[in-house]
Amino acid sequence: MANLILFDVDGTLYRRDCGVPESARNALETCVKNGDHVMLCTGRNHSIIPEEVRTLPVTGEIEGCGTYISVNGTVLTDAALTGEDCRKVLDILYDCHCPFYIENSDYFYYDHNYVPPVFAPAAESLNTNYPGYGKDISEFPGRISKITGYPEDRTKLQELKKRLSPWFDVIIHEEYIYIEIILKGYTKGTGVQQVIDYLQINPRNTYGFGDSMNDLSMLETVNHAIVMGDATETLKEKYPSTTSIYDNGIENGLKKLGLI
Repeated sequence: MANLILFDVDGTLYRRDCGVPESARNALETCVKNGDHVMLCTGRNHSIIPEEVRTLPVTGEIEGCGTYISVNGTVLTDAALTGEDCRKVLDILYDCHCPFYIENSDYFYYDHNYVPPVFAPAAESLNTNYPGYGKDISEFPGRISKITGYPEDRTKLQELKKRLSPWFDVIIHEEYIYIEIILKGYTKGTGVQQVIDYLQINPRNTYGFGDSMNDLSMLETVNHAIVMGDATETLKEKYPSTTSIYDNGIENGLKKLGLI
């Protein structure tokens, strides 16, 4: 029976300083040849997935923390907040001094006139790495799948979290300057469960690779979870680990699990 094998992107399959290791690409290709379902499971939406990740030999994607799901070319979910609530959300972000970029399955959007120092490196990186996928907030169509925020004043984070709670869950990364603002009711875990149901996979044959706390719902949903060698300590205390991305972590992890 086929397995379902899920991979986080950032820190797991890909890092900006090393890209996607060739050993990882080859290992995924072997899994697909074995007849397994190999899928990305990422917080990124399609508009900000690096080109070398787009070309990986996968059979589907869970993107935007479960807001977009595609399996073998069939789109199962493309969820977004729409209508007047979008304007309310933007007003809250500005009021709490939180520069941001909005993602949906087509483009990313940010206010080109609101790029304070805390956000400037991210804005530059977006424009450099994803040309053609970015638009100014003036072109925003009123459709939000996910928001990444760069708060200028972190003392306002709990206020921001509370005010956004009717529509979004906020993941506060203490180790990073950014926060993730996820559409309520969607997680990597809900995405995984939807794929399991759609493909009628035996839950015992599900595997997940991750490295950070936004992978937790995915790791909790699969039967076999494994984390990278340089994953956050909280995850390493809870799950078995492989080596780091710099040391053939995906290949070694798949071998450890008996999948290649």
